[in-house]
Amino acid sequence: MWYTMHMSTRFRYFPADNSTEQWGLSLRSVGWQQTSLESGYPLRQHPDGYYYTWNTGRRLSEYQLCLLFSGGGVVEFERGCPHELTGGTLLLLSEGKWHRCRPDEKNGWGTLWIGFSGIMAQTIVRSIFHTDECVIKPVAKAKYFKYAAMRLIARAMKQGESRPFSIIGDLVSLLGRLADGEFDEDAASARITAIRNAKCEIARRCADVIDFRALAASLGVSYDAFRHNFTAKMGMSPLQFQLSERLRIAKNLVADTDMPIQEIARRTGFSSAAYFTRFFRNATKMSPCEYRRAQSMSS
Repeated sequence: MWYTMHMSTRFRYFPADNSTEQWGLSLRSVGWQQTSLESGYPLRQHPDGYYYTWNTGRRLSEYQLCLLFSGGGVVEFERGCPHELTGGTLLLLSEGKWHRCRPDEKNGWGTLWIGFSGIMAQTIVRSIFHTDECVIKPVAKAKYFKYAAMRLIARAMKQGESRPFSIIGDLVSLLGRLADGEFDEDAASARITAIRNAKCEIARRCADVIDFRALAASLGVSYDAFRHNFTAKMGMSPLQFQLSERLRIAKNLVADTDMPIQEIARRTGFSSAAYFTRFFRNATKMSPCEYRRAQSMSS
């Protein structure tokens, strides 16, 4: 067991517990910290398997729920670009998935975390987040989640060994409240936020092959709900919206530049100029060259 207090940082690690593992869920670590990159992050007092550097990253042998409740920072997963983090963000760090994160150099961050493992852990995580990957989830009612989590953490630090089963009960209760959406926006606002974020991500990556199921999971919703809500709001499916964004960019490039059609096709995500031309003609009733001439004459 590791138990450390370092100014505004406190954490505790628990060894594997065969008795609670029979329930399918074990508490493995808890803690909070208020720190900055300048003050030294991460602290070297963390044991092997938890301590890491930015260059190495890490893979945990447990799931961790981490709330960033103040300041900011950045997190990066095995696939994808770094993500900026702000206060009110919940991170799910999944078992066995590589990641690395660090606080903002100037303002630092305040975080808390709860680590757990067991044969039921994956099932619970999947039911809440709809994925086995790491997840970034904004929490509208972050102060309420922080209060509930800090109560669990404080109790675990005092009674982690003497009351392991009731603390597991507290953990299940917190996870259940998270699954019920108790810390989220109201349903209508959450749908609008998810659709807005999806639109931005699709527009940014419109030339790429997008895994819409993975996108839905990153937004914390099931694929079926995501597709239904997106189509109801936008009047088109996520794929149709992606193609409309490709067309919008292609029309601008055709009309406003002398860029070769083959290069426009490549930049907008089409596998060939012939396929792009067919798509463009179906959408505009003109070939790209005809559209370019028409736009040149009108101007």
